[in-house]
Amino acid sequence: MQNPFLDRSKARPIVVGHRGVPAVHQENTLAGFRRAVSLGIPAVELDVRLTRDGHAVVCHDDDLRRLTGEAGRISKLTWDQVSHRRIRKQLPMGIDHTGTQVVIDYGVEERIPLLSEVFSEFGEALLFNVELKLDTPSWSTKVATATARELEKYQLETRSVVTSFDLRKLSATRKHRPAQPIGFCYDDGMLSIFGPMQGVLGPTRSNRLLRRALRSHWSRFIATTEVVGVEHTLVTETNVAAMRERGLAVGSYTLFPVGSTTGKPISAAASDPREVDRLVALGLDWIETDDPERLQSLLG
Repeated sequence: MQNPFLDRSKARPIVVGHRGVPAVHQENTLAGFRRAVSLGIPAVELDVRLTRDGHAVVCHDDDLRRLTGEAGRISKLTWDQVSHRRIRKQLPMGIDHTGTQVVIDYGVEERIPLLSEVFSEFGEALLFNVELKLDTPSWSTKVATATARELEKYQLETRSVVTSFDLRKLSATRKHRPAQPIGFCYDDGMLSIFGPMQGVLGPTRSNRLLRRALRSHWSRFIATTEVVGVEHTLVTETNVAAMRERGLAVGSYTLFPVGSTTGKPISAAASDPREVDRLVALGLDWIETDDPERLQSLLG
């Protein structure tokens, strides 16, 4: 079976619900993934972290203060402790494109699921972009091993990609599951390692830095991967062509965002339907969005 993320014969990009359907349900929850299925959304992106006792859980934040209202790092908590936490009804979602704080009232609390629960319920209904988070300690690759085992258990290699900003976690995934498609993620913030003024000089400078990265020693690692996830502000015709030359499937994130939970400013273009047209014209393989129902409607 051809992995849909890698299938270049697609008529349009795959719609990927970023952390599920956070416009309607709390991020990374079973309720959100169920809504994706009910809407006919083909794929979701989800985040994986590891508890202190080695359980792979689906959660973006390591510190649970924003999600549950009570501090506590997943990497320092057992699964039993995490399982009793609840994602609150009124959830802070960071800032919008104007810098205004966003709080969404979801009406009900939700719990944090195990990765195995998600794969068990939705393994045949959804495609998955599984992001391995930058855990603490940063050198640990145990989350990659745990995730690879779950992907093997549910036989999802042809229905998933594993992505990360952490090269070590991707290398560990490849070591444990050689057939699992993996890919590196780029955003304009992490490219600051190629130029300390990147944050000041803006998207044009960031795009040049990305092209430099693709030509650098990183390209030797990238050549062993199958996909790349790129912030939409860094998606240009030149950069996409450079990635295609290396045989990479290319996805982008995050359109129609409900907020930036990291505090990073949101580009005004992220909420502009014309940005969808631009990305589609560049032939991307998938697009992640906080409002997959809207994106699916625009794609037709």
